Amino acid sequence: MIEKVVKLDMEKVIENFERLTKDAENVQKETLKRILEENASAEYLQNLGLNGRTDPESFKACVPLVTYKDLEPYINRMVGGDVSPILTGK
Repeated sequence: MIEKVVKLDMEKVIENFERLTKDAENVQKETLKRILEENASAEYLQNLGLNGRTDPESFKACVPLVTYKDLEPYINRMVGGDVSPILTGK
Protein backbone atom coordinates (compact mmCIF):
# COMPACT_ATOMS: atom_id res chain seq x y z
CA MET A 1 0.00 0.00 0.00
CA ILE A 2 1.14 3.46 -0.80
CA GLU A 3 0.42 5.96 1.91
CA LYS A 4 -0.14 9.54 0.97
CA VAL A 5 1.91 11.91 3.06
CA VAL A 6 0.23 15.20 3.71
CA LYS A 7 2.48 18.11 4.49
CA LEU A 8 0.85 20.76 6.63
CA ASP A 9 1.49 24.36 5.84
CA MET A 10 1.45 25.76 9.36
CA GLU A 11 1.06 29.32 8.13
CA LYS A 12 -2.09 28.34 6.25
CA VAL A 13 -3.41 26.42 9.26
CA ILE A 14 -2.88 29.44 11.52
CA GLU A 15 -4.33 31.79 8.91
CA ASN A 16 -7.43 29.62 8.56
CA PHE A 17 -7.86 29.36 12.33
CA GLU A 18 -7.57 33.13 12.73
CA ARG A 19 -10.10 33.68 9.95
CA LEU A 20 -12.59 31.31 11.59
CA THR A 21 -12.18 32.76 15.08
CA LYS A 22 -11.70 36.43 14.22
CA ASP A 23 -15.24 37.42 15.07
CA ALA A 24 -15.98 34.85 17.79
CA GLU A 25 -17.28 37.44 20.28
CA ASN A 26 -19.92 38.75 17.88
CA VAL A 27 -20.86 35.23 16.79
CA GLN A 28 -21.39 34.28 20.45
CA LYS A 29 -23.46 37.42 21.12
CA GLU A 30 -25.64 36.81 18.08
CA THR A 31 -26.07 33.15 19.05
CA LEU A 32 -27.12 34.15 22.57
CA LYS A 33 -29.53 36.72 21.17
CA ARG A 34 -31.11 34.13 18.86
CA ILE A 35 -31.45 31.62 21.72
CA LEU A 36 -33.07 34.26 23.94
CA GLU A 37 -35.45 35.33 21.18
CA GLU A 38 -36.51 31.73 20.56
CA ASN A 39 -37.02 31.09 24.27
CA ALA A 40 -38.39 34.43 25.50
CA SER A 41 -41.65 32.77 26.54
CA ALA A 42 -39.92 30.21 28.77
CA GLU A 43 -41.17 30.36 32.35
CA TYR A 44 -37.63 30.09 33.71
CA LEU A 45 -36.43 33.21 31.87
CA GLN A 46 -39.62 35.10 32.70
CA ASN A 47 -39.21 34.28 36.41
CA LEU A 48 -35.67 35.67 36.32
CA GLY A 49 -36.97 38.99 35.04
CA LEU A 50 -35.60 38.90 31.51
CA ASN A 51 -39.05 39.92 30.21
CA GLY A 52 -38.22 39.28 26.56
CA ARG A 53 -34.89 41.15 26.55
CA THR A 54 -32.34 39.51 24.29
CA ASP A 55 -29.17 41.51 24.87
CA PRO A 56 -26.11 39.92 26.55
CA GLU A 57 -26.01 42.58 29.29
CA SER A 58 -29.55 41.78 30.45
CA PHE A 59 -28.79 38.08 30.30
CA LYS A 60 -25.70 38.52 32.49
CA ALA A 61 -27.61 40.71 34.93
CA CYS A 62 -30.66 38.45 35.25
CA VAL A 63 -29.55 34.86 34.71
CA PRO A 64 -27.29 33.37 37.39
CA LEU A 65 -25.01 30.37 37.07
CA VAL A 66 -26.97 27.34 38.21
CA THR A 67 -26.53 23.66 38.94
CA TYR A 68 -28.72 20.71 38.10
CA LYS A 69 -30.21 20.95 41.58
CA ASP A 70 -31.42 24.49 40.80
CA LEU A 71 -33.14 23.28 37.63
CA GLU A 72 -34.40 19.98 39.02
CA PRO A 73 -37.93 21.20 39.88
CA TYR A 74 -38.39 22.47 36.32
CA ILE A 75 -36.98 19.26 34.85
CA ASN A 76 -39.23 17.13 37.05
CA ARG A 77 -42.26 19.04 35.79
CA MET A 78 -41.22 18.34 32.21
CA VAL A 79 -40.60 14.65 32.98
CA GLY A 80 -44.02 14.58 34.59
CA GLY A 81 -45.63 15.61 31.31
CA ASP A 82 -45.95 19.39 31.63
CA VAL A 83 -45.69 20.64 28.03
CA SER A 84 -45.80 24.36 28.81
CA PRO A 85 -42.71 26.42 27.91
CA ILE A 86 -40.78 25.78 31.13
CA LEU A 87 -37.07 25.91 30.25
CA THR A 88 -37.42 26.50 26.53
CA GLY A 89 -39.95 28.27 24.39
CA LYS A 90 -40.63 25.22 22.24
